[in-house]
Amino acid sequence: MDLADTKFCTLYYHELWWLSQSVAEKCEQVFKETEVPEEGYVIQVDPAIHSVISSLLSDAANIKKLVSTSSVKAGGENGERFRLRKERANELGDFVASLGIKELLNPKVRNTLEHFDEYLDQANYDISKKAEQGRFAVYNMILSHWEAMSPKVYPIRLYVSSEKKFYNMKWSIDLGLLHSEAISIVEKLKTIDVFSKNEQGGLMIRI
Repeated sequence: MDLADTKFCTLYYHELWWLSQSVAEKCEQVFKETEVPEEGYVIQVDPAIHSVISSLLSDAANIKKLVSTSSVKAGGENGERFRLRKERANELGDFVASLGIKELLNPKVRNTLEHFDEYLDQANYDISKKAEQGRFAVYNMILSHWEAMSPKVYPIRLYVSSEKKFYNMKWSIDLGLLHSEAISIVEKLKTIDVFSKNEQGGLMIRI
């Protein structure tokens, strides 16, 4: 069985479209709701925006799973299913290869959210051992600029809108790059006839 002969082979491209469009739209929502002031600084407490950021990073993780996959058989996976999975990832990986995507494939910050308790345990231990006088940690907050608070804060789910970067403890990810990479995938998908129109998201397949 070849991937091209399977019933749902085109769905992988539809899923890539849907996820990429979702990442782009959620990034735009974050940018719109955290505009950088022309003068001065802004400090916001906004768990809702962080929920959007967490959601778009989950979408980005699912893009990564589509275009790359483990070279080890999964439990209960037979040889043919393993080959089809590898073929699917190789085909989609080749499709996006020319776009030079990097930030969408960066798993570290997403890992800090998926295993937040473990990373927080480590940060709690490290900071408690050598706490710095006068320094604050911020949680589920948005700063327009790092300079909005002095001394520099310790970030636990912090978005800095002037940089378009999300920080979680020692790690960060650039939402500006995520947005441009997601848009580049959508634009390339538009070169395929079935995606030449912007309205995508659902279809029926005869099986």
